[in-house]
Amino acid sequence: AMGSAVADGPDLSCFDFGSDSEDGEARALSSAKRAAGTDPATGAADVKKLIKSHRQEEQKLRTEAKEKKFSLPKADRAARAAIDDELERLLAEMQHRQAAELAEAGGDPSSDAAGALAQLSLSESSSGAGAGSSARKGSKAAKQRVKREDEERNREKRMQAVKANAGPSLREEELRRLAKVLAPHALRVYDIAADGHCLYRSLAHQLADGADDSAIDFKYCRKLAADHIRSHPDDFLPYLLAEHDFSDGLLDSYCSQVEGSSEWGGQLEITAIAHATRRAVVVFSADAPELLTGAEYEANGPRLKLAYHRHYYGLGEHYNSLVPIH
Repeated sequence: AMGSAVADGPDLSCFDFGSDSEDGEARALSSAKRAAGTDPATGAADVKKLIKSHRQEEQKLRTEAKEKKFSLPKADRAARAAIDDELERLLAEMQHRQAAELAEAGGDPSSDAAGALAQLSLSESSSGAGAGSSARKGSKAAKQRVKREDEERNREKRMQAVKANAGPSLREEELRRLAKVLAPHALRVYDIAADGHCLYRSLAHQLADGADDSAIDFKYCRKLAADHIRSHPDDFLPYLLAEHDFSDGLLDSYCSQVEGSSEWGGQLEITAIAHATRRAVVVFSADAPELLTGAEYEANGPRLKLAYHRHYYGLGEHYNSLVPIH
């Protein structure tokens, strides 16, 4: 009879009549999940932390690549391109790994990363202002870098177009206009090698008063500029920050580049050398008024006279020394 009642009664197999000990095991498993971070209450916070660490990892990669490029001469395009390629490879590997980590933590690896980071910034409003400032600095530097690269590409295109034309080159036209500018001063161009040291070689030629065997050379002038910038950081750091992202070692890194590389020099280095030597430096060009730096040192000796060219060599911008016409 008992067997018949079981067979004819309702099917209760869908219900769990576990013992008290089984309930205890379930509660223990729930606690273990919370401790492991898989509980929904703690999972969201862990995902945010993971996204933040991913963002920091990516920023570190990009910063390291930027520092490597900063240490190279601008003219070494192959090496700079190799650093960009390596960065792209490392970023791809990193993003693949980060997607797996995010999925394992319970996040959605297919979600919009920008949206995730925006949500993270909103949830950390106390530090949001600093993060926004950092993003703006990064955006400014990126725009400047793209602008410089575009200018280099456009300059190369212009030079190639000039070579293809049958008429006078830009170099010849610029020299003709410069000769008219120099004529009232009885000056002529003295050729300086185009090797990345042209500014420093030109200044050395002027400081040595044209003596070829002088101990004053481009290395001397590079060190002179670097030492003066190092010893007067407040005078030069604002100009560096206009072109580069801020970092604790920015000034030292820049001075090391000035002193030990073949990176081109410009107005910043002219200013440093004018003050270091206490001599006035004047720069003539074909299409702009003469530029005088260190006017307060006029009484200390003749001006150091330079010519600035936009189209003198294939690389484009170049400095030459100027000497009297005999």
